[in-house]
Amino acid sequence: MDIKKAVKRQKKYFKIFMISMIFMFLILPLALFLYGNINWFLLSYMISVEIMIVFAIIYRCNWEALSFQCYNNKLKLKAGIIDQETMVFCDKISIIHTLKDKEDMEIIIVSSTKIRSKRSKPINKDFYKKYPVASMKYEKQKKLNPERDYYYLVIKKGGFYKYELLDVIYKNCVKAVYTEEAIENIKIARGQKELIF
Repeated sequence: MDIKKAVKRQKKYFKIFMISMIFMFLILPLALFLYGNINWFLLSYMISVEIMIVFAIIYRCNWEALSFQCYNNKLKLKAGIIDQETMVFCDKISIIHTLKDKEDMEIIIVSSTKIRSKRSKPINKDFYKKYPVASMKYEKQKKLNPERDYYYLVIKKGGFYKYELLDVIYKNCVKAVYTEEAIENIKIARGQKELIF
């Protein structure tokens, strides 16, 4: 499947989910009212279901949301509706690595300067355990620039929109080193390879 079709499919399923959740949110009180025999048990049960529907809508919107812009050597992105905007300098991005595939893909960005985000972390032992392929590329970069401190950021939210982000990163971050997994996902993002479901 082409990545553009996958993005359209994601949008379509998101609209279906939102319409069905809003429909259930509105129809439950109406059904209880039409039932006529309202007692505390039914009322409390309906309120708890309504709260779960609201949480499901917030969770899904947070998982789907990914916005990004790249201009003047700055990559600004926001993953989720709750997170703050993150700003990374394109020429300071050292390594791009991806894990998993399809909508569960994670993008790992390693930068030679501090990333302006609460979610960014300095390279530590956890990085070596979670991302062994990226840590090998990091070791090569660290040998070239031992005085620099490196930080990483993981982007998990956004579904298939992450492929568009990966394509923008590839176009603008020319100094970055890409792992084999990242290159395979960039091929999918650029339409050179198709997604297999």
